[in-house]
Amino acid sequence: MIVEIQKRFSDFDMYTHVNSAVYFTYFEYARVVALGQFFQKVSDTIWFVVAKQSCEYLEPILFNDIVFVELKIEKIGKSSFDISYIVKNDNKTFAKGLTTLVAIDKNT
Repeated sequence: MIVEIQKRFSDFDMYTHVNSAVYFTYFEYARVVALGQFFQKVSDTIWFVVAKQSCEYLEPILFNDIVFVELKIEKIGKSSFDISYIVKNDNKTFAKGLTTLVAIDKNT
């Protein structure tokens, strides 16, 4: 799935590019857009929490860049799954990332 990102003025740092920490917010936004309905239907007691995240920064995102996040589920385990991300537009790949989500029962 591909999700368009709407950059905010606050995403930019003093070097006039998107701050490195904001990429994780872009991952989260794309994940919620892509998987939000799935998460709502699983169970009221099962939560998915982030166990691990990584980001490889390839090109800075500048103010006028249009940005999309392409995400896909890479690996499904017994109680976890990995989602990969490519932050890009038609001309550039800005970053690649990976998140491991783990299912937990909030009652235990």
